Amino acid sequence: MIGRIPRTVIITFGTGDDLPPFCILGQALVERGHEVRVVTTRDPHGRIRASGLEPIEAGDGFRQVLDDPRFEPIRRTEPAALLANLPLLGALRRALQDRLTALIETSLIEMRGADIVVFDPLAFFVGPLAREAGLPAVRVMRHPMLPTRTMSAALFGGHDRGRIENRLSYEAFRLLSWFGRRSFAEIRRRHGGHSSASAFGNPMTADLAGLHHVAAWSPVLSPDPGDWPVPVLMTGFWQASPHPDARLPDPIEAFLAAGPPPIYVDLRPMGWGAESRRAVIESALERWGGRAILRTAPGEFTPPLRPSPNLAWSEAIDPPLLLPRTAAAVHHGDPSTLAAALRAGRPSVILPQWGDQVFWGRRVADLGASEVPVPLRQVGAEDLAGRISRAVSDPGLAEAAAAVAQRLTGDPGVSLAAARIDALARAQLRDRPIPAA
Repeated sequence: MIGRIPRTVIITFGTGDDLPPFCILGQALVERGHEVRVVTTRDPHGRIRASGLEPIEAGDGFRQVLDDPRFEPIRRTEPAALLANLPLLGALRRALQDRLTALIETSLIEMRGADIVVFDPLAFFVGPLAREAGLPAVRVMRHPMLPTRTMSAALFGGHDRGRIENRLSYEAFRLLSWFGRRSFAEIRRRHGGHSSASAFGNPMTADLAGLHHVAAWSPVLSPDPGDWPVPVLMTGFWQASPHPDARLPDPIEAFLAAGPPPIYVDLRPMGWGAESRRAVIESALERWGGRAILRTAPGEFTPPLRPSPNLAWSEAIDPPLLLPRTAAAVHHGDPSTLAAALRAGRPSVILPQWGDQVFWGRRVADLGASEVPVPLRQVGAEDLAGRISRAVSDPGLAEAAAAVAQRLTGDPGVSLAAARIDALARAQLRDRPIPAA
C-alpha cells in the first residue's frame, strides 16, 4: 500500500530491564520510517518519551506488586519453588489481575490499527491476539526461552539438569495461562471473540511456528543449541548509537579526571531489603578502598549514607559512554548492562536477583570475564570486596573480557532485527487495506 507508513506496536510489561531493548528497537524502526507506539504500564513512560517514542498507557505497573516481600520465594531459580508455593501464586494472580486485564485490553485496541506487533515473550497474550487479528507477530527474546534438551529455562538459571528435566522446566510457563484466565474472560465479555487466547496450554510453546522469533543476545554467550523447534534470528545484543553531543554529567567527568579508572556500580533495583543490601555494598566498597561511580535512582538505589572522596554518583549515566573509562563493573547481570561491560572489555562482578541474571552471569563466568555469580541477597561485604579487588587486578579476567569484546564486534545488533521487522511490516502493508480511523 503506497502512501502510508508502517505502524508498529511494541508491547512489554516495562518492569525493568525489559524496556531498554524495545526502546532501542523502536528508535531503529522510526529511522526506517515507522510509526511506533509502545504499549506498557504507566511507570516507564518517561523513559519511553526520552527515547523519542510514543507511550500508550495500559494502567498501573507491575513492579510494586512484584517487589512485595511476600512473593520473594517465587523469585527463586528452581521450578520446584513455583510448585511448592501454589497458594502464594494464587495471591500473586489476584494482585495482578486488574493490571493484566488493562494491559491486554489496551494491547488489543492498539493492535487493531497496526501492521505488525513486536512483543516480549512474557506478554504471552500477544500471540493469540495477533493471530486472530491476522497480524504478523515478532517475539523478541532477551534470553533463551525456546525449549531445548541442552539446558533448563533461562528464567530458572539455565542449568543443565539432564534432557528430561531440562524440557520439563519449560512446562512451568503453563502457569501464565492460569494467570491470564480471568483477564481473558473479562476481555471476551467486553469485546467478544478471542477464544484462542483463553487456551490452557503452554503459551511459551504453543503455535511457535505462527510467530517470528528474534534473539536479542550474542551467540558468543549463548549459541543456538541445535534443537530449537523454530528458526531464530540471532542478532547480538542491542545498543543504541550514541548521540554526537552525548556526554556524562560534569561531576562524573570531574571525578574521572581526578584519579585512576574507577569501578561502575549499578544495582538498581535493590528490591526488598534495600537498606541492608545497600549497607553491604557500602561496607564492601570501604573495605576494598578504591574509587567507584554509583548509578542511583529514587527508591531503588539511593546515594551513599557516608559520602567519600572515593565515591561519585548520578542518576544520569549512560553505561556505553562510561564503561570504557572504568576498571570493572558491578551489576545484576541484566543483558543491557552486561553487554555494555563486555563491549567495553571490562570484567564484571555479577550479583543477580532473578534467574535469567543467574543464567547470564554463569555464561560470562564460563567465558572467563567474571567469577561465578553470587546472588545479591547472599553476598557479604568481605566476599564482595574480594570479588571487586580481583575484578580490577586479575590479568586473566581482563584478558578474557578483552577477548569477548573483540568477538562481539562481529554481531550486527539491532539493525538486523529492524530490517527483518521492516520487511514483514511492509509486506503486510501491501497486502491489507488502510484500516478504518
